[in-house]
Amino acid sequence: MLATQSATNHIKRCKPLLGTYVEVSVSSESDDNALLDITGYVFSEIQRIENLMSFHNPDSELSYVNREAYRHSCPISKDMEEVLTAALTLSKITNGIYDISIAPTLVRNGLLPDYLPNVDDEQANWQDVSIVNGNISFKRKALLDLGGIAKGYAVDRALCMVENLVENITVNAGGDLRMKEWSGQSVGIKASNAKGIKSIIRTPMHQAALATSGNYYMDRNKNSIIHSSTKKAVKDKRSVSVFASSCMLADALTKVAFLDINLMPIFNSYGAKAISVDENGNIQDLCEALENG
Repeated sequence: MLATQSATNHIKRCKPLLGTYVEVSVSSESDDNALLDITGYVFSEIQRIENLMSFHNPDSELSYVNREAYRHSCPISKDMEEVLTAALTLSKITNGIYDISIAPTLVRNGLLPDYLPNVDDEQANWQDVSIVNGNISFKRKALLDLGGIAKGYAVDRALCMVENLVENITVNAGGDLRMKEWSGQSVGIKASNAKGIKSIIRTPMHQAALATSGNYYMDRNKNSIIHSSTKKAVKDKRSVSVFASSCMLADALTKVAFLDINLMPIFNSYGAKAISVDENGNIQDLCEALENG
């Protein structure tokens, strides 16, 4: 009796979500209809997280928190608690370099919509946010923005929900991505030189997830990477890509690497790796750069 070999099917789908295009690539022995269902689950989960954590959506859970948490303690979802707890932990270990309370500056710079209550006290920071028993409150009036961490969390949630149903899957949200089978894989990172000529630089995957933040193609008034202490945008033209075990962590750590290279030891504690690409396409390992002085 001859053994039969199951064929592996592949499917790739793309949908606008999270302010970008989300691409899902799946490989499995399941039939095409099953793969379509799986990618549908991925898109639905990402949409659910976006509905919770979008600053742009006045009906999101984040908008509710920003409106009400200064007035009274607000119950929050498990997803919101997980993301906020991770963000506040990173704020603590970076001494506030990473700070999700930077939203008022982003509103003032026209990068976020201005429909939430005005924040008169711009000295409010991450230390004014308290989460106790699934409830959040602000000590001072504040505005939180999860744009530097929620996209990665959405990618993680979507992939983890279906990874046991497929042989391999990659979820890529505009360059913030996670792979099930990442070992031996490579990925392309967008680069742009001083003349605006774009190219793709290939690099091996060092962990399951990758996130990239860049400002070499942005107008200086449209740069969303802001120093929490000075409230001024980062000026140097480059991109930073971080490899980490989760896309949420990689997403957040790209901002840390941009803001202070001296915090690279934190990356080692997370098992993360950071590389920088300048406007001329030169690649630098930021962890090695700090070690070498």
